[in-house]
Parts: sequence; C-alpha cells; structure tokens
Amino acid sequence: MAEPQATARTITALARPSVRSRQIGVRVTQDEYRSLERTAWSNEQKVADWARDQLLQRMKRAEEDRLFAHVFTELVGLQMLLMGCFSPLLQGQRLTPEQYQELVRTVQSGKGKRAKELLAQRLGQEDK
Repeated sequence: MAEPQATARTITALARPSVRSRQIGVRVTQDEYRSLERTAWSNEQKVADWARDQLLQRMKRAEEDRLFAHVFTELVGLQMLLMGCFSPLLQGQRLTPEQYQELVRTVQSGKGKRAKELLAQRLGQEDK
C-alpha cells in the first residue's frame, strides 16, 4: 500500500505548473532589436515573450517537417515500386522473385535521393 506522504508529493508534483527558470541570450544590432520590438508590439507582446513563442513554434514546425519528409520519402518509394512492377506486367511479363527483390533493394536505396530531388525541383518551380 502506498504511503500517504508519497502519494501527496506525487499529486503535488503533477499539479504544479512548470516554472520558466531557464534563460537564453541573443545579441542583436540596434536595428534588429527595433525590428523585433515593432513586430512584438504589433502582436501586443513583449519582445521576450514574442521571441519565446517564435522559437517554440519553430521547434514544433521542425518536428512536423521531419515527419513530412519521412512520409514523403515513403510515398516516393511506393511510387517507384509500383512503376517498377507495373511496367513489366503491362507488357505481359512476370516478375521473378529475384527481380522483385532486386526492385525492392533499388527502391530502398534510391527513394531518399529521389525524394530530395523532387522536393528541390518543386521548390525551384515555386520560386519562379
């Protein structure tokens, strides 16, 4: 049976909000600070609060970007696999198990590079 004091400490620790006790410092020029200040004030925030929100939002976006890149790479791999399988099938040919395994190895080793190429190509088109 749990001790009453240990349970009370656990509940108190869980209910207590986290305290912002850590700081980071960034040096900026006077012009950069004015720009940050203008942006923060236009959002009705102090510079420090606005900067904190921006950093945390960027961290979250970075995590989402990594997930997106992984999903996109897997979709490119599926496309490569389907295209590699359908071409011989549409010509009335059959894939041997060895040919299929070779195709899978090719897709696994090349999907990352191909996904990067497609994204770079897409970003290049959007810039125009």
